[in-house]
Amino acid sequence: MIALLGGCRAPQKTIQQEVVTLYGVPYATYDISGKVINKQRKPIEGASVTVKGYHNTSMAEMVQTDEKGMFHITASDFPTDTINIVVSTPNAIDSVQHKTSYKKEKEGRGFYRGECEIETTIKLKQ
Repeated sequence: MIALLGGCRAPQKTIQQEVVTLYGVPYATYDISGKVINKQRKPIEGASVTVKGYHNTSMAEMVQTDEKGMFHITASDFPTDTINIVVSTPNAIDSVQHKTSYKKEKEGRGFYRGECEIETTIKLKQ
């Protein structure tokens, strides 16, 4: 009954805490390059290449392969465990899934996950 009326006091402790508030969204940078070939291993010029990341959303603008079938895409996007590289031509569409791994260059408390480099060859099933 005494505790209810305030007659009994517990010792008070002062707790000091550091509160860190970060604003932003986690992100990573991606450097993706590759070559698109047909069944005969010949390069395909003019194929459309799109990279899809987190929740299968496009990470960057679509690019087209050059005369050697080569493409290069650089993007910053939400970190993801896998990306899909979607290639389409007037005659075919195909997609290749890649696991991602990140090289972290910056340290600290920020949201930067790191850089992911992927080099691939995509063989269309035409």
